[in-house]
Amino acid sequence: MSDIEAKIEEVNRRFRKGSKQNEAARYIVRKNREIPADERKAICEQIPIAESTLRDLFTELRKMGVYPPEKTSEISYIPPTLEKPEETSHHVPEAPQPPLQEYATKEDFETLRNSINNLAALFNEEPSPNPGEDEDKEEEERIELIQPGELIIQDGSSTRESLYIKPKTRMYYDMSKQGAFHNYPGTRELGPFANFNGSMSDFFNKVVNDYFIRLYNADIGLTMRMPVK
Repeated sequence: MSDIEAKIEEVNRRFRKGSKQNEAARYIVRKNREIPADERKAICEQIPIAESTLRDLFTELRKMGVYPPEKTSEISYIPPTLEKPEETSHHVPEAPQPPLQEYATKEDFETLRNSINNLAALFNEEPSPNPGEDEDKEEEERIELIQPGELIIQDGSSTRESLYIKPKTRMYYDMSKQGAFHNYPGTRELGPFANFNGSMSDFFNKVVNDYFIRLYNADIGLTMRMPVK
């Protein structure tokens, strides 16, 4: 069965035989070409069939796929799919991963110690090279037998306090270490910060001592035993 005969069979199944639509559809399919406007008018006059009915008929034939006929010359050439040659797999060696260290090395301890020292410097505390010895000494100083009725005042004792440093105070401290306050203003008398290169604790103690001694003549420097009533 040819392609046209197959289309005629589809037209007969879709449109009732003997009807105007069936007759017009069979005519259109047999032509096996696009029907121009003037020929469409001739179909309307010969069958006869209404122009609106004929327009609907063309629409239905397009849906059925029997009109317009395929133009073999306009079918684009589709090249055959070429099989892609299998690429030989080359194993790319991965960069070797460094072995995991299960134990800390000497360099790790050095890095940790430097970090602790830097952190201590931020709080203006000079880290002690032997912290254990200092703690033992402080403990020995605290453990001292005091006889009943006596009070011991030691000028060399110290108490650790936490202070919040303002930016301006920090600037005074840095300027003191740079020699900005070498002499008292207007005199050649050396001040407490002459050749100063101490810590922040030294800085505060010198400021307090100089303030109270010069303004109030309050020089406290007792190392004695005194009875307590």
